[in-house]
Amino acid sequence: MADASTGGCSESAPAQQADERLATLAQLAAAYKARGDEFMTHTDLLFFHGALYAGPTRKPKTLWASDKKPRKDHDTSANAWLTASEFEDHAEVARAKVAQLAQLMRLSRRTVVYSGAGISASVVGQAALSGTNKVGWTGCKTAATPTPTHHALAMLGRSGWIHSWVQQNHDGLPQKAGFPQERICEIHGSWFDPSNPVVKYSGSLKDHEYEWMEHETEAADLVLVMGTSLGGLCADQLPVVCAERGRAGQSLGACIINLQQTAHDGKMTLNMSGKTDAVLAALVEELRPPRPSTCEVPRLVVHAALVPYDARGRRLPAGGCAPWMWLDLRAGAHVKLTKGHNHQGAKQPSTMHIGAKKGQKFNGEELRNIGPGHGRVSKRDEASYSFNLSIEGALVRLGVWWLDAAARGGPALLPVVNTAPVFADCHDAGAVAALQAAATPKLAGCRDTGAVAALQAAATGKPAKVMAAAGKGGGVRARKEKLSANMVPVGRAVTANRPS
Repeated sequence: MADASTGGCSESAPAQQADERLATLAQLAAAYKARGDEFMTHTDLLFFHGALYAGPTRKPKTLWASDKKPRKDHDTSANAWLTASEFEDHAEVARAKVAQLAQLMRLSRRTVVYSGAGISASVVGQAALSGTNKVGWTGCKTAATPTPTHHALAMLGRSGWIHSWVQQNHDGLPQKAGFPQERICEIHGSWFDPSNPVVKYSGSLKDHEYEWMEHETEAADLVLVMGTSLGGLCADQLPVVCAERGRAGQSLGACIINLQQTAHDGKMTLNMSGKTDAVLAALVEELRPPRPSTCEVPRLVVHAALVPYDARGRRLPAGGCAPWMWLDLRAGAHVKLTKGHNHQGAKQPSTMHIGAKKGQKFNGEELRNIGPGHGRVSKRDEASYSFNLSIEGALVRLGVWWLDAAARGGPALLPVVNTAPVFADCHDAGAVAALQAAATPKLAGCRDTGAVAALQAAATGKPAKVMAAAGKGGGVRARKEKLSANMVPVGRAVTANRPS
């Protein structure tokens, strides 16, 4: 079996894990067959624990009792037993479930997270009723910072335990914690992706995100559900379909971590009652992924990067000879949205004019200031960790991490490009020098040149004394292969392969 403490595995581990996985699939299918191939009902002994749970069956303690429904905007009339009451597993039960979940993750071929507002409730707020979360709507939104849950999931993602994340929230907190942008499907839109605005209930999902979500629905071997009421939204098919395949012995199914119950709890392989912060902290201890430094290091500031994309924002084929493109996000830079943005589908009143046709009406009124999606960079906003853009007169945001993701060639398509981009083979020495300077990491608010040089060296792979000389005006010529490394945030854990 894999040695989770080191990330390595013995030569026989892959074969052993393959056998264990087959045995687990058979055990899960047998558990449902014993119930007549039916999912559990709320009266089942294992309803609070999961179909495959094999530990103490003590019922969880009630943290908050309520006779109200979890959400006013979701129809739960078919499940009269379902309330907003909140529960937490007893310590011995929680330990057994964490150990089982860790083992399922070791066996999983593809683990996908499916999360809702609950994991951000303490810093952003949520619509669901709660007796534990007394924060309410914070009004913070774009300036919110990641919770321990986001940091734990980011750590597990960077170390290979989590392969993909379908996020219902719009808050960008997974990316702020370090989860790679190219592996997170923001199915309902994002505050930090100007091509994927938050989708109104009357709107339609972005084509790319919907197709991605459907792919994960079919490909997931194990879905980790957390912070969501599973109230019937389109994206809920991800855990539900995986659970159905688990009943047939074709996947490891879905596991849920929630304070409240949901209408789909009877379909879960494991059901963990409690706060995700606490459960994931225990899971990290069990899996022992590589850890980043515990030091809080200020973010390096960059405004441009040389990226492996073409003028339309499409990622270049690996090994090709086409020149890389500069993505220039300095204040005043001209930018445009790439093809496939969802401003028409999202139906947000403030941006419905973007991509609209002449004479088009919205809510009975003709749209004004229509345009294809062109604009400028206004500024880099450290409070929200984003670039503020003015697109056809509307304020939108691009998360700073997109620059990092573009530099490493992560996403298949960028949300924005420059209207007249500069490429690596440009002969305008002045323009290139200015872009190189904008791509050189700087540490905001720090006057310690030695510390800045050391952090820049860590980000670029250049010797600290060379970086210090550059800071004094010496000038360091940047090459595209090094600029790709420039965007790696300070303190990010080294990516390691998940034990096989």
